[in-house]
Amino acid sequence: MACAKDLELIALRELRSLPGGEHVCHVEINPSGTDWTLVPVMRDGADGAQVLISAKTTELRLKQRYSVRFDW
Repeated sequence: MACAKDLELIALRELRSLPGGEHVCHVEINPSGTDWTLVPVMRDGADGAQVLISAKTTELRLKQRYSVRFDW
């Protein structure tokens, strides 16, 4: 169990280790009922498609390991 802010920091660290992740400067967790999505914010020069693939991979990995609490 993790709060959204902690999960954002974990996601940013993991996302930066994947291809295209070096261009990600910020990550947000958007709640959607009991589910959530990962939204990366990129710098100029980033390959949007590659960052999106890396973000989706990171999101799936984190969903397997953590459940998020938005009320913390």
